[in-house]
Amino acid sequence: MNRRLRIFLAEDNAGDVELVREALREHHIDYEITLARDGMAAKNFIERVGRAPDTPVPDLLLLDLNLPKAEGHELFSMFRQNPLCSNTPVIVVTSSNAPKDRERAAALGAAHYFRKPSDLAEFMELGSVIRRVAAERGMLRAEG
Repeated sequence: MNRRLRIFLAEDNAGDVELVREALREHHIDYEITLARDGMAAKNFIERVGRAPDTPVPDLLLLDLNLPKAEGHELFSMFRQNPLCSNTPVIVVTSSNAPKDRERAAALGAAHYFRKPSDLAEFMELGSVIRRVAAERGMLRAEG
């Protein structure tokens, strides 16, 4: 049965935030987003997960590697170190296509590495990736 997917989105680009929301809508995913617009806000959220009533454990982390005020892989590692988030799927959503970034994300256990395309239709495929990752973990049906 579908339920609202709790997504933690660490993304500094307002346009990309809206594209993520549109991809979720296009793929009929019922969601709520907690947004961190820079690395410090992301760190603060991660530190509060499980410790503050207003900071629920997310079902999924969408992580841009290129955030101001913190390095993306550092945030990924910090997220994994929180026992409540150690098995939470992480989808890296980034403009980087560098092999070292892909390798580090894989080593940290990324569920998927999504390189931000310049084409709108290709960006909308992020919704399909999110649905598949969530369905594999029993959070959503495979198709909406």
